[in-house]
Amino acid sequence: MKNESKKLTKELKAGRNMRENVRRYSEVLSSAFTNYAVVKLSLNFFTLMEMIDALPDDRKEVTLGRVSDLKKALNKALTEGEADEADIKSVIDIRDAVTEKMKILTAYTDVFSIYEYVAVRRDPEYDGDEDSQLDTAGIAENMYNYVFQDDDKMLINSKIQSLISELPVRMTKDRFFDIINNTLNIYRGGEKEAVDDFTEMIKTAAVLSVPEGFDTEYPELAEIYGRLKENDFKTLTKAQHMAVIEDIERATDIINAYVTDYLMLIEVVNDTLTILLTLPNMDKSLLNDKYDISVKILVETVNAEDIYKAAEGFDELFVSLEGVQEDAYETLATVDSSLFDICDSYNEAIAEEGIEDIYAALNKADKLTSTSLFIDLDRDIRVVNDAADESYILEKKEELEKAFRKRFDETSVPVRRGIMAKVLAVLPVFFNNKEEIREYFNYALEKCADKTELSASVDKINELILGD
Repeated sequence: MKNESKKLTKELKAGRNMRENVRRYSEVLSSAFTNYAVVKLSLNFFTLMEMIDALPDDRKEVTLGRVSDLKKALNKALTEGEADEADIKSVIDIRDAVTEKMKILTAYTDVFSIYEYVAVRRDPEYDGDEDSQLDTAGIAENMYNYVFQDDDKMLINSKIQSLISELPVRMTKDRFFDIINNTLNIYRGGEKEAVDDFTEMIKTAAVLSVPEGFDTEYPELAEIYGRLKENDFKTLTKAQHMAVIEDIERATDIINAYVTDYLMLIEVVNDTLTILLTLPNMDKSLLNDKYDISVKILVETVNAEDIYKAAEGFDELFVSLEGVQEDAYETLATVDSSLFDICDSYNEAIAEEGIEDIYAALNKADKLTSTSLFIDLDRDIRVVNDAADESYILEKKEELEKAFRKRFDETSVPVRRGIMAKVLAVLPVFFNNKEEIREYFNYALEKCADKTELSASVDKINELILGD
């Protein structure tokens, strides 16, 4: 498969047999996608069913309903070699539903991480001796040395962002907006899409808006969030602080449980959809007996009333598949590497051959097998030369500032600082030179007159430094 793909690419570059070669390449790549997805699913589908078996009844019922539709579509594709539009739509609907739920859980994760930042810095245990003094200048110098003990620029930037996320925030709202605005200025003249992505990242980090279903989809999380919002973090007693920590820990446990379910499910959904999109166009003669073994395991698992009984005969089959998934991925990566160039350079031949839909399916399969499990299948990577001019940048600045001012008006000072810390930690490093970094470290520590907050922040910073 690898060799044929290389040969086809070479032929296309030479301008030979364009229509025949773009069609043949689509068959080779479809075979590689199908093979990889089937092998992977044969190893993962049983694991998913085993995981579902251990779920609480409410989560089990919902997940089984989704998996039932996956089973029907898979069984038809693998036994009949077909995948109609209804099956594909059904699986895409499942994927969309899981993606929307993950968006809600991500928003709750962002919310609770802000409250965790605040709660850690309001811990009464840090009150200690009022007369004791921290050596803020020495701590700032340790931070500076920690950042620049390496020469790797990416590592330096990562360390700066990590430290900023733990430092006390001591800046005015206007200074905070200046930093965001200066970062937006970098995008002037670039693609509007890049500006939109940046502003969306900021909005997400600060939870400036929440996805549909945020208040209703997970009632216990909504209830915990409601309690946290009612706290006066400036005057927390030890008992109140403990209750806040317990709420955050409970919320984290709930989120982690659901996320674990969805991550396993989305992998199976993505592989199922890959099979439905590519199997009808594949050339089975390119595949070997390992593919047939994988199909056997998968079909029996999908149709089994008792998965444990079905799995009793799989031991030998699984042994024969050792290393096959890695080989299948390596083959796919080699063949798939030419997809973008072929779509970009030979779209006319693809159109003349009438196989635009096949290539559209291959592009979706390419996304489905990427590391971004929840990637938008309908968004194409493209350069549209739609430049963000001064007025567009100004529009985004005003949009963000308005949203932030509204959010800040609704929150107390400690929570506002938590929001700022979270946003500053995801921004590209906004310092012009090393001295500005040193000054920022010093300023943030020196200007924090709240001993509890300062002590908690310093502990977190020391954990970061010593952890490395």
